[in-house]
Order: sequence, then structure tokens, then C-alpha cells
Amino acid sequence: MPHIFHKKNVGIISLYHCQNIGNNLLKYSMYIILKKYGFESSIISKKFRFTNLSFLKKYSNVRIIKSFSEIRKEDYNLLMVNSDQTWRYWGKDFYDIALLKFAENWNIPKFIYGASIGLNNWPFSKKDEKLAKYLLKNFTGISVRDINLIKLIKEHLGMKAQLVLDPTLLIEKKYYLNIIKNYKSHFNIKNNYILTYIVNSRHTQMKNKMDQFISEASQKLNYSIYNIKLKEEDYIEKFLYGIKNSNAVITNSFHGTIFSIIFNKPFISFKIENDERFKTLIKIFDFKSRILGLSEHPDINLLKKPVYIDKAKLYKLKINSLTYLKKNLLID
Repeated sequence: MPHIFHKKNVGIISLYHCQNIGNNLLKYSMYIILKKYGFESSIISKKFRFTNLSFLKKYSNVRIIKSFSEIRKEDYNLLMVNSDQTWRYWGKDFYDIALLKFAENWNIPKFIYGASIGLNNWPFSKKDEKLAKYLLKNFTGISVRDINLIKLIKEHLGMKAQLVLDPTLLIEKKYYLNIIKNYKSHFNIKNNYILTYIVNSRHTQMKNKMDQFISEASQKLNYSIYNIKLKEEDYIEKFLYGIKNSNAVITNSFHGTIFSIIFNKPFISFKIENDERFKTLIKIFDFKSRILGLSEHPDINLLKKPVYIDKAKLYKLKINSLTYLKKNLLID
């Protein structure tokens, strides 16, 4: 374990606590990373509607706030903006989440890990850019999850940003296996199956295309279908268990794709055209045959073929990401 100058309590600023599986798992992953480095940390955010926080409360230290003004300077020695679509404009708390505006006058280290917009639109007006430059000038580092955001930050803010991996790719698979090691599955499927996970089902064109492809794949490959739903009990455990034990995965979820990679499962993912998260995965891992737009035709046979991962490239990206993280955590 690397030497740490002195014990620090890290405040991890995240998007609203919500049902989204990826949102929960990347928060968990970052908590585990900081714990491995010997840090105390709190995952801080507002609760979104009727969110079930049982997973985060069980596996991490979660702090629920009603307002960012509740966070005091003396609560933490260091603040970080966690990964996720934290740079996508979500509403009135955008600047507190994306740029730590609530802590603008605090003389403590602040940095960003793996911010994303998700889409290819720039969220800041000219007036907002001026504010962003002011708030970011004392940050020790800016890193992003989407390749296009590096260029946008340079063009609009005149600042450098580094590409890093999603936190879920930084911890060993054993941590996910530990979550499900005692999980009692309610799967009624005893034969081979495709795990399906569809988010944003209000996108009618995408849902229709996915439903058709799932049906065709099931029939051709003679696989049953198991679909993960967000409102099920223990849905995060079901998600991990379901992917681990599946024969293949069909999804339009970024983290559905990420965990197919982690568990080395054949997959087909669907994306809307301007989703920069998927474009980054395609560029990094050369997944253009497995991550498809709505106008493209998926190859069912890929669901029976192993996924090729350039392990050397993934290892290098992981080391670069952890090096950036340790530098900004002031780890020697």
C-alpha cells in the first residue's frame, strides 16, 4: 500500500442518489479505491425521489444532504467531483456538483475524477464559462470519462483535462463477486440465457429495435431471456449476478456494457448517435461491431463469440487513471 502523508477525510461529491445501477456501482467503486488507499470518505449527494439507498448504505459510507450549504469546510480535508455525467446540466445544483461552487472559497485540495457530459453538447454559456474558469482555477486536476470533453474543455476554458477510466474498471472483479457470493438468486431460468437491461425505454425507436433483436437472438441461439428491472428488490445484486452467470448480454446501458467487459461476456450494445460515452468505449476498445447505432444491423453470432479486450491497453489506462487519482489525493 502506498505511503500517505497523513490521514484525510475525503468528500466525494456525486450526482443525486438514484435508482440507476451504474450510478450506484461507480460510487461504490470509488469508495473502495479510497478505502484501499487508507482514506476515510463519504459519498455526498441529495436523494432523488424515492430512491432505495440500501446498497450504498450496506457497502459504503453515504451522506444524504438536503442542501449543499450543509457541507462545512471542517468536514473534509479534500473534495473531489466523482465520475458520472456530472458535467451534464441537471438543474439548480449543477455548479455545486460539477464545479464545487459551494466550496469556492475553501482553501483545501479539490479535483475532478472522470467527469462526463454523456452527449456532445457543451453545457456552458459564455457567462457560465467565466464562472467555470474562476471556480476551476484552484483545482489540482481535471479528468474526464469522454474523449471529446478533453477538446471541449481546451477550446472553451483553455484548460487541460486527462482521460481516465470509469471507476468501475479500476477495482478488481473480486469486489463485485463478493457482493453476490451469498446472494440467493430468484432466477427461474436453469438453462442458457441472455441478460437484457434496457434504460431510457421511452426512446420508442430504440426500444422497438432492441425488443425485436432480443426476440430474434433468443430464437436463433435457443437462449432464454432474463431482463433486469430497476424497481426489483436487490436489483443491483441481480444485475451483477445476472451478468456473471449469463451466456450473453444485450443492453443500451453504458454500465451494462462495462460489466459485460468486466465479466467477459459476449454483448451487443445499442446507442443513440451522440452518446459520447459509447463513442469513447468504441475508440478505446475497438468495439464498433458490438456497440451500434440505431441504423446499424447487429450480428447475432457475436453473442456466441468471446469479447476481445486489449489487456495491455486496458492495463495502461488503468495505471494512468490510478496515477492521476493518487497524485490528486496527495499520495506519495
